Amino acid sequence: MNLSQAIPLIMLMAIAKTAFSKQETIKLKHNLEIAKIENNVYVATDHEFYQSNSLIIKMQDRSVVVVSSPFENLATEELVNWIKGNLNPKKMIAINPHFHRDGTGGNSVFGKYGIETWSSDLTIDLRKKANMVDPKKAAAFYKDPDLRQRILNSPVKSARNSFPIKEGKEFSFSGETVKVFFPGPAHSPDNVVVYFPRQKILFGGCMIKPASLGYLGDADVRAWPSSAKRLKQFDVKLVVPGHGRWGDASLIDKTISVALMASDASKLNR
Repeated sequence: MNLSQAIPLIMLMAIAKTAFSKQETIKLKHNLEIAKIENNVYVATDHEFYQSNSLIIKMQDRSVVVVSSPFENLATEELVNWIKGNLNPKKMIAINPHFHRDGTGGNSVFGKYGIETWSSDLTIDLRKKANMVDPKKAAAFYKDPDLRQRILNSPVKSARNSFPIKEGKEFSFSGETVKVFFPGPAHSPDNVVVYFPRQKILFGGCMIKPASLGYLGDADVRAWPSSAKRLKQFDVKLVVPGHGRWGDASLIDKTISVALMASDASKLNR
């Protein structure tokens, strides 16, 4: 590539970076913030609980898909009320990307409002086991008594609908598809990703870790690199991680590099 060819590409990358950094944001109660990514595409960030992200996309038939959820009921109520008041959905479905609270914590509220909830069969099994010790275990992470109480007041329910994890799931909204894919274990044994082909947006969830792998309590560090490499099959312009800032497909490459280093280190420590 010569200089005359490279300059337009550099300018395009700069424009894309600026677009990601100058998004309209809406602040709601309970330190919940919604960023408008593009028309009918939003990321909700729960700042009180590890900057957890949920992806909200309104489909062409006016259905709204929510991937992941806030940690607990109060923030989820805020999110649902905002969606209903601003997006006027014909129908809503919520997809749990893994069994931790930042994937399933809103299911009680979703059920209250008649919102269809989905997860893999493995996520349901793992959530049931987690409920034997949760919410007290989750609440213990927080020094703030108000946050602890919010967790204790928010028992987590499993999704009402499930699919075999190895098969994944494809939703169709008047011909517009959404694909749920299991790339293999990484952050957790059940982490799935959700791909929106028309928008070229991938919710990578907690397996997307471009800086460090973070919490490893349920992780498969050795499998993580291979699982992350399977995300390269998707044609993406935006990747949304479970926590922190979203970005382009380079988040996948950075995750692979971080996971490879961690995997190699784990082999040395055997």
